Amino acid sequence: MVTGLQLRHENIKPRSIVSGVIWSALDSAVGQALTLAIYMIMARLLSPQILGIVATGALALEFCRAVLIESIAIAVQARAEPKDEDYTASFWLIAGLSLFAALALFASSGAIERFSGLSDIAIVLKGFCIVVAVQGLSRTHEAWLMRNQLFRSLAIRSLSSISVGGAVGIGLAIQGYGVVALVGQLVSTSLISLVSLWILTPWRPRLRVSRQAVVELLSYARYVALTGITNFANANSDLIFVTWYTGAAGAGLYSLAKRLVNAVSTVIGNALNRVFFATIAGLQHDREASRSTLVAFVMYTSLLTAPIFAGIAVLAPDLITAFFGSKWSEAAPLLAIMSITGFLTTIGLYNHSVILAFGKPHWQTWLTLIYAVSNIAIFILAAPFGLIAIAVGYVARALLLYPLSAGASMRILSLGIRPYAAALMPALAGSAVMACAVAGASVAMPATSPWLRLAALVLLGSSVYLVVVVAIARPAVVRICQEILSRVRRSSRT
Repeated sequence: MVTGLQLRHENIKPRSIVSGVIWSALDSAVGQALTLAIYMIMARLLSPQILGIVATGALALEFCRAVLIESIAIAVQARAEPKDEDYTASFWLIAGLSLFAALALFASSGAIERFSGLSDIAIVLKGFCIVVAVQGLSRTHEAWLMRNQLFRSLAIRSLSSISVGGAVGIGLAIQGYGVVALVGQLVSTSLISLVSLWILTPWRPRLRVSRQAVVELLSYARYVALTGITNFANANSDLIFVTWYTGAAGAGLYSLAKRLVNAVSTVIGNALNRVFFATIAGLQHDREASRSTLVAFVMYTSLLTAPIFAGIAVLAPDLITAFFGSKWSEAAPLLAIMSITGFLTTIGLYNHSVILAFGKPHWQTWLTLIYAVSNIAIFILAAPFGLIAIAVGYVARALLLYPLSAGASMRILSLGIRPYAAALMPALAGSAVMACAVAGASVAMPATSPWLRLAALVLLGSSVYLVVVVAIARPAVVRICQEILSRVRRSSRT
């Protein structure tokens, strides 16, 4: 994340800002929900092995995106007043690097298949070559729209490309095309996204490129690229070890569990963190208000997300059976274990926002490096013992290192551990009681349809959690209800 940018918004009206927030939230929430729904359908139609092969191949796609494409795009977005020549330089740089990466990936696909022993991985990588090249032709247009706060156009692009790509993938999967179905989905999504962005964006790249703009972008982008490499290792090293030690089927099971947890934490966490970051950035000179804001956001977020992830952990077998089918049953214990990291992610985002908002980006760099190195070390030790051991290692690393980011934010704000811990207690206590009640009821409940079981257990868990939280944290619950009601009333008047 890049912060400290001094952007000029004199010409942006409050109404356009509100509209941008609404369309951005719509793009994020609906896009994630639609993507997850398509993923569920594809998982029912395809085997864990096929999804594992594609998930492994997608690592190459993600590396190219994070290191080559995003580094340049972030560099142009970070400029205080990007000019047309900056966008033109960005377009040709990204297009050239993407084409180079696509050709390199195509040429090495056969060797990667022979080295990894994963059948059909070469087909996946060759298909992803198209995705890399296409993303290179559209990323600068996306950056232009974001910088000009045209979030409606971005939302239209996202929803249309996801829908068409999903329809193509599902159609191919029904016809029995296996790996090609998932590759076809991603290729179709990227092509529709490319066409949409070029239609919706009035800007066009020029043929003449400014050498100074290229040098300035590359000078900034090299640091972003290094961070991208570290972030890639931090986020994906577990799947690399899973694939190496357990094969494509194990990678499919693991990636499904991780994707479900990440989808929930991303939708909730990112939406709340955008509000928190905007708030905390304006309170840099008021430590007392900053402390109160962090504690309040941690309390309210934990009250919302702790029961969700506790419920996912307890109901993992029922969730997997109902949404994905019995062939994915081995993913249930992985989902239960990894749900802990989902909760930590939603509240941990605030720590990183404090670090960045208060001008300590180098702290964030060191934290990311520590996370990446510890991830690799833990997975080297855990991988030979199987999927469960890797999932436990993944969670253990998150639990052991969470105090580092929390401690950094508390040190910046001069916040003691007591108020921070007290903010978490109501949600953790209520979730623990809820989990015990749901687990007991799940064992005692007679055999019935998965959907009926889920409905009954979710209703029970929600009721128990609400009773416990109201009993031990009534003022916080009342404040949340009052805030929701006031926002509803304000929105109804506008």
